[in-house]
Amino acid sequence: MRRRFFVGLTFALLVQPSIAAAESKIDYSSELIASYSEADKRIQVGNRFATFRAGGAGFRFEAEHDKYGVFYGSLGFGYSPEETASYSGSSLSGPADSFFHGAGYRYDYDLNQRYKLIFSTDYVTHDITGDLKGEVRGLPAVAKITSDVSMYDATLALRYSISRDLHVSFGAGKRDWKLDALANGTIGGDIAAISQVTVQGRDPIQYIALEFDISDVPVEAYYRRSSLQADNSVTVHELEIQLLFTNF
Repeated sequence: MRRRFFVGLTFALLVQPSIAAAESKIDYSSELIASYSEADKRIQVGNRFATFRAGGAGFRFEAEHDKYGVFYGSLGFGYSPEETASYSGSSLSGPADSFFHGAGYRYDYDLNQRYKLIFSTDYVTHDITGDLKGEVRGLPAVAKITSDVSMYDATLALRYSISRDLHVSFGAGKRDWKLDALANGTIGGDIAAISQVTVQGRDPIQYIALEFDISDVPVEAYYRRSSLQADNSVTVHELEIQLLFTNF
């Protein structure tokens, strides 16, 4: 409920008209974004397994207040050519489509001309669906999978300005995450079976970011690394690119 309120508040601020006054101002912008995250191995819950993989491309919309920081929302679509799921003791695989949306907040505190502290919170959820195939006990099996992956990050970073157009940030914090995967299908054409994995946790996250310009277009590139603790220990690697699309 808290996260739904947070997402709703962010989008409400984003659709407000631009405000300019003697004391305060809100600037709006949109960015093209692309991201991909993947665990180094499958997450294990009992004798069941599920992949942790999410990504896609879309838009991010920002509302920046000159005193109170930046609120933003994002949405987009993705495609994975090879998803896998544990199904009746065997693994099925196949392509999957995804839709993601999220919201966040960032506040920059200037220490001096070169250094800033950046506090940020970010919430994103990925809805993944796909049709998987394989074999179970020597019989052909098909299943439709639905997988919901949600992540909520709270981080603090130190940003250093190498030059006017080049900046680097180092951040760390905590990630609340949840994976809920369901495979529903048939074995041998007529034996119905359902397999479900639900797991969640709160684990550390670290990241490094670069900000630079390409042909006077601002670009931000992030590498994030987080740990997920289920019945096994998993490391998730994530890459994200943000490219300024327009100011308005």
